[in-house]
Amino acid sequence: MDDDAGRLGGVTTTRGRIGWVTNLAAPYRRPVWADLARKAELEVFLLENADRFGRESSNRDPEWMAYDDAAYPVAEIPTFRVSVGERQVFVPRSAKGLPGHGLHALVLGGWESPAYWLSALRARRAGARLVGFYESTLASHAFRSGPVARARRSFFTRLDAVVVPGRASERAVLAMGVDPSKVHVGFNPVDVQGIHAAAALARQAQPSPGGTGHRFLYLGQLVGRKNVGSLITALWRLGESDDSLTVAGTGHLTPQLIELRDELGLRHRVTFIGAVRYEQVPELLAQHETLVLPSNEEVWGLVVNEALAAGLHVVVTRACGVAESVEGMDGVFVADVPDSSVLAHSMRRSRREWNGPIASPEILAHTPEAFADVVLGAAFGE
Repeated sequence: MDDDAGRLGGVTTTRGRIGWVTNLAAPYRRPVWADLARKAELEVFLLENADRFGRESSNRDPEWMAYDDAAYPVAEIPTFRVSVGERQVFVPRSAKGLPGHGLHALVLGGWESPAYWLSALRARRAGARLVGFYESTLASHAFRSGPVARARRSFFTRLDAVVVPGRASERAVLAMGVDPSKVHVGFNPVDVQGIHAAAALARQAQPSPGGTGHRFLYLGQLVGRKNVGSLITALWRLGESDDSLTVAGTGHLTPQLIELRDELGLRHRVTFIGAVRYEQVPELLAQHETLVLPSNEEVWGLVVNEALAAGLHVVVTRACGVAESVEGMDGVFVADVPDSSVLAHSMRRSRREWNGPIASPEILAHTPEAFADVVLGAAFGE
């Protein structure tokens, strides 16, 4: 099969073969892959292995390794996994399992794991174009100098192109010394149209809420950098007895956060509901008015995209990579400091300005298809 035409799943492609190496089959990334597969010959390579993922505890639901119905081939690279805090580092069991030969381009969804370095080396030797995907911002960089920072700089400056999901990530890549001509800027996407439609259907099916209180929502992990304690305290600062907060997610801080809630006398206003499956997210969003992402550090924060697509208001801290890209959109309130008093001020504004779900959110313009086109441009040097 040549690089100009091929067939995949009954769809004629007009581009060469692209490989994409990443840790997991993230539900929010699959719409991008599906569109790429319609425009080129795509194969996705996962560093996580399904048998290990199923046996071991994880912060991710099984759907993060669910790809049987994908319209493109998905292969698991046999790896060893090492956990370093919240990070997962993958080491290939054999170089033979790594992609490279027959590819026009290889997209590298990370850089910290040896598997990414060895995949890049193998693909380079096979003549493939190397494309990095980098989401972090300068604010989220754990290492500003030293050997880790030098290794990161070495990795990205040697690539043929780097795709970033926003201006904050672009600045981080440029600060590494990457040639500006190699940087392709997109907008980190979710299935905005699908979420928008599903949330609208959910609102039609559920009765209108009683009472006058505003319904706030947090959706994510319950870990330190998410700063959920400040959000609970912010609700207490609002002082409105009818306002409520739903906390959806799991994490090691759950007992401490429940204790904080009880100490502040919010037992009947803050509800912990545990993990929510990705397919249930639109319905959960439709039951609330404002999503709050109070993180001290956040590479992006795709839950903000999802909430905006569902027509909600969003309160997001400046520390989140998404903040700069959505600031100025209808219904977005940016808290400059991840402090409970600042969060409370932004939450109060959101409550005051709420006039019902936003009918045509601006986020709907930022589709997976648009982001796939950015990746294609990077992969083919356009």
